Amino acid sequence: MTSSVASVPDSAFLHAADVPGQIKGMPERLADGERSLPSFCGAAYDQSDRLTLRATFRLLYNSPGSPPEATPKAEIYQDILVYREAAAGPFMTALRAAVAGCGSQSDAAGVPVANFLRGELGAGDESALIEQRRPATDDAGDPLDDGSEQSMFWAVARVGDAIAFLAVIGWECSSADFGDTIALGRKAAARLAAWRASA
Repeated sequence: MTSSVASVPDSAFLHAADVPGQIKGMPERLADGERSLPSFCGAAYDQSDRLTLRATFRLLYNSPGSPPEATPKAEIYQDILVYREAAAGPFMTALRAAVAGCGSQSDAAGVPVANFLRGELGAGDESALIEQRRPATDDAGDPLDDGSEQSMFWAVARVGDAIAFLAVIGWECSSADFGDTIALGRKAAARLAAWRASA
């Protein structure tokens, strides 16, 4: 389906009921282009010349049962991208190739990171689960130097001409939760599918 709408509605993004714990604060819609998709050794995979719509939300969530004032469990950035000319399929193919071809790299701060394809989500028309590991740090951001690592994840699902692209980042020095990421990715795919069916 080719999009005929001018913007991505809030309803297409994750809702408070979709997170594993409780939403902390209010979700925030970011300005267009404020946050880039991740770079995997500089590989071009985003099909940006065929992109018709893009919107990004940021939200935080707490662990189940924690009080509202508790430290967040994780931070989520969710992009929704809508393409023309069937470019969403090539996006997924190019994304998987980019990750597979970039087993290790340095991030913007020069920290070495390792990238892994972790299979699929079992959601949407096709999907991918990506892990990025880096050396663990303490609360001040200093390396622990004990060989420990921390992970963040991306959950990506295609529904027809559209992509839901989630970054799930553990709060401060903690790792993101693998199970949470899968559940969030599946919910995001379902929300995207409902919007595309009504668009």
